[in-house]
Amino acid sequence: MRKASRPARDAAPLGTAYDAAVRYLGSRPRSVLEIKRHLRTKRFDDEAQDKAIDALRAQGYIDDEAFARYWVDQRLRFRPKGERALVSELMAKGVARETIDLVLGEADPDAETKRAREVIRRPMTRWLSMTDVERKRKIHQFLAARGFSYDVIEEVIAKPEAPED
Repeated sequence: MRKASRPARDAAPLGTAYDAAVRYLGSRPRSVLEIKRHLRTKRFDDEAQDKAIDALRAQGYIDDEAFARYWVDQRLRFRPKGERALVSELMAKGVARETIDLVLGEADPDAETKRAREVIRRPMTRWLSMTDVERKRKIHQFLAARGFSYDVIEEVIAKPEAPED
């Protein structure tokens, strides 16, 4: 059986940086830094990377603020996390702190507490048989691991079930 041949490590990249960036954007929106990192792994030089990113910005394909809104929305829907975790994830993806603060500042102030209560709803059924001290410790660990602030965790521990409206 024959192995597929790979290009040499120092070989020139195939296609243009713009084409590689567009393909990379095909699955989901990306931050500017994510695209830059991807193009670097494809061995495009800095000039080609900047040219591709400028073209994508001009066409409206990449925008860190829109990406941050997308990321926060997806996290809230599918894998709810606290504000600390969202900030950390967005910073790792190269989004500026001002942009993150702008996007997260638009949320309802009570939204994080509601999200924390929703996150513990399922595991809470397993924790009902525990003593109060053990249950509080579990809730605290569970929410802290998901990036919720300590104020929110204390509020949820005080009243694990959401008040009825």
